[in-house]
Amino acid sequence: MTRRLSHRLRAAATAAMVVAALAACVAIPSHGPVAEGVVKINEPAPVTLLGYSPEQDATPVEIVQGFLNASAAGLSRETTADVATNFSVAREYLSGEVRTTWNPNEQVVVYPTASSPEVTELTESQVQVRVGVAARIDDRGIYEEGAPGSQQSLVFDLVRDSGGQWRISRLDNGVVLSEPNFGLVFRTATVYFLSADSSYLVPETRWFPVRNLATSLVRALIDGPSPWLRDAVRTAVPDGVRLDKLAVPVDEDGTAVVALSGAALGDTEERRLMLAQLEATLDVAQVNAVEVVAGGVPLAWEPADLTRGSLTSESALEVVQGDTLMTFRHGELEPAQGVGPLTGLDVTSTARNEEGTVRVASGRDSLRRASSGGLGEELAAGEGLTAPSVDRLGWVWTAVAGPDGSVLTAVRADGTRQPVRADWLAGRTVHELRVARDGTRVAVLSTGTDGFELGVAGIVRDRDGAPQQLGEPLSVGATLTSASRVVWVDESTLGVLGKTAAATATTVYLAPLAGQTRPLPALEGIDALAGGKGERLLYVTTSNGDLYVRSGASWARTATGVRAPSFPG
Repeated sequence: MTRRLSHRLRAAATAAMVVAALAACVAIPSHGPVAEGVVKINEPAPVTLLGYSPEQDATPVEIVQGFLNASAAGLSRETTADVATNFSVAREYLSGEVRTTWNPNEQVVVYPTASSPEVTELTESQVQVRVGVAARIDDRGIYEEGAPGSQQSLVFDLVRDSGGQWRISRLDNGVVLSEPNFGLVFRTATVYFLSADSSYLVPETRWFPVRNLATSLVRALIDGPSPWLRDAVRTAVPDGVRLDKLAVPVDEDGTAVVALSGAALGDTEERRLMLAQLEATLDVAQVNAVEVVAGGVPLAWEPADLTRGSLTSESALEVVQGDTLMTFRHGELEPAQGVGPLTGLDVTSTARNEEGTVRVASGRDSLRRASSGGLGEELAAGEGLTAPSVDRLGWVWTAVAGPDGSVLTAVRADGTRQPVRADWLAGRTVHELRVARDGTRVAVLSTGTDGFELGVAGIVRDRDGAPQQLGEPLSVGATLTSASRVVWVDESTLGVLGKTAAATATTVYLAPLAGQTRPLPALEGIDALAGGKGERLLYVTTSNGDLYVRSGASWARTATGVRAPSFPG
């Protein structure tokens, strides 16, 4: 089966270099025939870092320093499936059995650009390396952002070999990389699984070496989701399936050939679902088409047509003006269709599903239905009631303060109530929660005796789609020290209204599920935010009622006298 995939835009930095290079060579033409522009822009070739063999009579410190460089370089070179035979230059620094048992793929420790490893000779035969930690990436490509001030200490034991040369005899598995080098040899990519009802593609973002990226992605898909997501999703890749050739070659035309074997591939619908997962997962810059072969026979079925996790661009922003719910579209405010006056409640937030068939509004301690007749019956009440979130199956999520921490509740518009178990929230106060568009993941802001946490957890549902419990969370936004609001900016990025230890004021941060948290431009008085489709549809309101949208390197005011901005979700 061969199917064309959509191309992604190049990174802005690469585009800037191309523009600069063109400007240095030629002037912009003012006349001449019309010519066809560039149809395809290939991703730059992988960068190869340089590592060198040990020098004669090198000291223990020099051996360790040389090993750090050589092991970093090993990530940018072609590697084999046999962990004991790759990183050949780095292994020249090792002695005895550790030369074959050292596993460089177990972990990557990324240290900040502004710091360098601190190498100390503890004894004649022992060297310590201390590094700051910007991030850690495990052998599955799962990214963990380092908290401010995080450090890691690595100890290397050395012995002299038969030629009197120092070599490393004991060390931890893994590799140490600077942030710039990490950005050169690793790429972020998304592995797609299925929602429990097989209607949505659910993303899990991971990091892989640039070389053999397609192979890494398919292996990750075959291995299955990470523990935090495992109980909330399914996959159409059968147990026992493996790569037939241990690799996914990509030819000069950008066609990736995925050869599978080892298990029956199920019925036709399951095959179509698996093909959809493979196509979405291999939607990376260097792959233009995917050909899937099972048992030497090409799979001719069309992939299932599944929905991705970001909102559509047609989804409109809504705000509250006075007691009226308003739709903001094309720079204009107009009353929202199908919703009467929101009188009788000091509305602080509203929520709806994408179809607009489920609508709710909440105040400080009351959550009520909203319809053409205005506010309807109360769905939830209590101290510490959080702003509601409506999932795609029509469940309205909120949390209420209790004696042993906040209690998560999902309720349908007909009043059906479902408590949602989340053991990791015991004793914690939930300040905000937001369900992703796929209905499979939820972002939760909470505080407890151990401080603030932003976590994203998988939602486990029963056969009828009713939420039952949350899995253990994936920690996100490690540099944040507090936050009050969270939204989904896209399928793998959160927008958070919060602070870091180094910040003097609250502002909006982008917190990728697998990446570094970064602040957006400061704006005084932000009290709420709403996320649409991407960063450019991120809106905020201020305490004086102004509505702003992301614009260029700043914010642009687009309306006044409004509050409670919201997109579906």
